[in-house]
Amino acid sequence: RYGSVLLGLDSAPAELDERIAVRVRRMFDDGLVEEVRELAGRGLRDGRTASRALGYQQVLRALDGGGDFETAAMDTIQATRRFVRRQRSWFRRDARIRWLAAGETDLVTSALGTVAGGS
Repeated sequence: RYGSVLLGLDSAPAELDERIAVRVRRMFDDGLVEEVRELAGRGLRDGRTASRALGYQQVLRALDGGGDFETAAMDTIQATRRFVRRQRSWFRRDARIRWLAAGETDLVTSALGTVAGGS
């Protein structure tokens, strides 16, 4: 009925790795451990999905004596990097996606041009 264009933003793996590390550190600094501790008291471990979420799983392991919170942060960074790589590979197989460089100077103009059929 309506035409659509799928756009993907492409970033260098090293850039993604750095952004992931910064984001995970911010999550821990902003209270992830306290959040997981609170949710664990409300039955987080009973949920099959939530207890396996990136960050939650690693903090739960640390709370259960399986390491310290620095290790939990590093494990979360590694697990997130693996997840991003799998996602990236999965999306790359979709030929409908038109990839744009995320660091492009005028990304909006490029995206609009792609949507309009310009490239």
